[in-house]
Amino acid sequence: MRAMQYPDYGAEPKLVDLPVPEPGPTEVRVRVSHTSVNPVDWKQASGKIRLVMPQPRPCVPGYDLSGIIDAVGERVKSFTAGDRVHIRIPMSGAGANAEYAVVPADHAVRLPDTMDMVTAAALPLAGMTALQGLRDVLQLDLDGDTRRVLVIGASGGVGHLAVQIAAAAGAEVVGVCSGRNADLVRSLGCRDVIDYTQPGCWAGVAPFDLVYDCVAGDPSPYLEYIKRGGAYASCMPGPATFLHAANVFSGKRVRPVLLHGNAPDLATLDKLFAEGKLRAVIDRHFGLAELPAAWAYSQSGRARGKIIIDVATG
Repeated sequence: MRAMQYPDYGAEPKLVDLPVPEPGPTEVRVRVSHTSVNPVDWKQASGKIRLVMPQPRPCVPGYDLSGIIDAVGERVKSFTAGDRVHIRIPMSGAGANAEYAVVPADHAVRLPDTMDMVTAAALPLAGMTALQGLRDVLQLDLDGDTRRVLVIGASGGVGHLAVQIAAAAGAEVVGVCSGRNADLVRSLGCRDVIDYTQPGCWAGVAPFDLVYDCVAGDPSPYLEYIKRGGAYASCMPGPATFLHAANVFSGKRVRPVLLHGNAPDLATLDKLFAEGKLRAVIDRHFGLAELPAAWAYSQSGRARGKIIIDVATG
């Protein structure tokens, strides 16, 4: 099978030919249709985060995929060959950017009939990060919550999904993005947009109950805009996130978002999609062999929504 693989940290992934893997007793093998790019892919490959997120080498990168099951392990009863599925591969492994991938059956979710393979590849990691950050860390009530929510990076991979999830819950959502993306984030459910490129853009916009930072990990610039008793969360936590999290006397909670991939949360995203409350914005498509170019585009910070790798056709 064709696969993208890098031999060691810092090396660019190259197209190689590898044996088709066989599923273990509790695994399924998926003929991959599409994958999506997440910043963790190229951050791990660089080696800069190997102390906290080590990666076996050589490595076939990628955690999100959609495709069709073509083989199941002997103990798997929940899937059969021909099932359309998507998955966020657990962080202990990778392997999405290949024509076939072996994945744990209990992490896979069968696609809704109306979901296309591109959307299915776009949702897992970014969607669950958005969901868990809002619901579990910021404690937004998905069954009805009218609080005011600020999403920083509202047009990005996690941010554009967080906007929709918060809006579906009934929150008053304000998005932070550049002016060129303002119409997009309004169409996703933002009542107001803050164009961070404009001087004085923060005047008169506060206060907020909840702030979800999908860009950086320093809450310092935003704490003054959060109500007492409110909360800030970052899905890209840095040292400042943990420093502020230790301050229990500020009256404002600061927490990191640490993703826990699981099938029930992916099914929750699928339900929102089936109800017409969630869609994936796709910026660009790349072929499998073009993975380095896709990573470079992700690193540029200019992507709106998700970047897709077309494995079956690329």
